[in-house]
Amino acid sequence: MKKALFLTSVLMAGYFAAAQDITAATGLTKGKIEFNDFRIINSNDLNSSSVLLTKNDKINLESKETEIGKICSCGKYIAAITESLKGDLFYIPMSGQKVMKIDVVSKTGTQYTYQGLDINSGNQANYYARMTTAPDGYMYALNNSGTEFLKISENGTIQNLGPISQFVEKAKSFDQETAVYGGDMIADAFGNLYVISASQHVFKINPNKLSAEYLGQIKGLPGNYTVNGAAVERDGSILLGTSSQNGFYTLNIDTMEAGFKADYALSVYDLSSPYFLRQNEMDQISKDYGYSLYPTIVKNSELNIVSKSDESAVLNVSIWNLSEKRVYSNTVTVKSAGDYQLKLNGSLLPGIYVLKAVNQNGKEVINTKFTLLR
Repeated sequence: MKKALFLTSVLMAGYFAAAQDITAATGLTKGKIEFNDFRIINSNDLNSSSVLLTKNDKINLESKETEIGKICSCGKYIAAITESLKGDLFYIPMSGQKVMKIDVVSKTGTQYTYQGLDINSGNQANYYARMTTAPDGYMYALNNSGTEFLKISENGTIQNLGPISQFVEKAKSFDQETAVYGGDMIADAFGNLYVISASQHVFKINPNKLSAEYLGQIKGLPGNYTVNGAAVERDGSILLGTSSQNGFYTLNIDTMEAGFKADYALSVYDLSSPYFLRQNEMDQISKDYGYSLYPTIVKNSELNIVSKSDESAVLNVSIWNLSEKRVYSNTVTVKSAGDYQLKLNGSLLPGIYVLKAVNQNGKEVINTKFTLLR
């Protein structure tokens, strides 16, 4: 059903296309956990921001399950937000069995309900406080205890992949399991996810293997600093935000060292950005190989092999599903620098695939994931 409502907040149409700033869920009072609005924080001036949507605003909201009458459907607590690769805002209210999708340009939204979520019990272990978008086009969310790992598609399909066992085991090894609660999650260009807990502990997660590696605790943050939000900045650094009395810090994931960046007057509950960690490393690999794949989000069954070299080559192209089964093969003749179209002709079902290309000398020059949409 649809219920027509109005949106009165200030929206920046075209912002997500520009993809140069950070989206934040914020509150008005430092030290108080109560959601007030979604806003854009200027990446060049972290104290400059514009409101996208407040808790009192109304939107054109659609739900297949029930008619929506709640203002903003935000709830009191929101600590899990992300942007899809298409630019829609997704978020999960901390309590409630739903995932919200907001199109900030058309001023409409959709509520997706997943009955398998157990987050109304009042048990904080079941709450969702971290969410991010990965290069495969899916959004991922992890509950506090690590027992439920959600994979969410652009069209609202929600899969519960189950527990991240090593995360759960590590949580139990701490004096307090709550040491891994809260915080946020980011992704790198290679498809790995990083959970940064409110208590400054960092985990690296492989979403395909459902495994985790504990990287350690962040150094250089004030003792009372709770990490409530994390986002990758344009330059590849990690920005940390908090609901406590401290401001923004940046984190070097390789050294696990944090440094002060800027004061911020508002309480930050979550952060999101359109950037991936280690993107420069991925770009360098593509540069070294001389070939890349474009686009990685495919809508019309057409891909492009991009050559950066004027040398001619014959590329044997294969496409593999995530079960490592080859589902497509073809040959592309490259004569000079430029784009060379590869048509799939509807031979593949929507999903995530890996494209590999080997040149005539047997060297693998492309190994890249892409997502095929309906």
